[in-house]
Amino acid sequence: MIGQAKRLAELVKNETQYFDAKNKTIAVTSGKGGTGKSFFILNLAYQLSLMGKRVLLIDMDSNLANIDVMLNITSEITISDFLQNRVLLKELPTNVRPNMDVIFGDSGRLKLPEKRREIIDYLFLSLQRLENNYDKILIDTGAGVQADGLYILSKVDIITLLINPDPTSVMDGYALTKLFLNEYGKREIGVVVNKCDNKEEGETSFKNINTATTHFLKTSLKYLGTINYDNDVYRSIKEQVIFSEEYPGSELVTQIKNIARNSLLNKSKVL
Repeated sequence: MIGQAKRLAELVKNETQYFDAKNKTIAVTSGKGGTGKSFFILNLAYQLSLMGKRVLLIDMDSNLANIDVMLNITSEITISDFLQNRVLLKELPTNVRPNMDVIFGDSGRLKLPEKRREIIDYLFLSLQRLENNYDKILIDTGAGVQADGLYILSKVDIITLLINPDPTSVMDGYALTKLFLNEYGKREIGVVVNKCDNKEEGETSFKNINTATTHFLKTSLKYLGTINYDNDVYRSIKEQVIFSEEYPGSELVTQIKNIARNSLLNKSKVL
């Protein structure tokens, strides 16, 4: 791994291009698992594709990935093959819907290389070479506050934090925000509140986390929207279908559409 890391560092050093500030790369993160992050980003990608945007969705969870399971697709090559320098990034995208490609993560591999900064830098340099193929690149990060996950967040244009209304989720979201800001300085972070009983519950949850970050971290967050709890979500995951595709008339789908439009226009709601 030392030799690989050294070679990747040389590749990064010799590269002079950078992503243009186009708000092209969006990472969705959460302070803990179970918030519905993968469900949200899959449906967000699908809605963006319906709007005519060419979308690449990357499942960066290289050991507990589930986008492939949610789509009922088995991929022979995954992001872990790229991280171990077995394939080029351009070999990984799989077309799953019109305008929508996915790079799948992996599950059940314990002997993975540490996603050191050099490897993450190489990933984003490789994305440069694909960026003209896509209007939006969405990254589903692993949940939690691991150092490599925070570094990935530092490399993207837009950070979206997904939380639930329960106090533990709000606190975990605050902890992730604090660690990230302490490490990388002030950045604009948007918040989506998932699994809400109603709009008011989502807005209250956002106000709680935003009050804490404003007071203790001197940073205000952006409110991107609320997604209600829906029993059909579990059914769609169980049946391995895209919720937005199966239940297009659902209020939940309308909420995700609005968030997708806001991400395109870089808009947020003031509470």
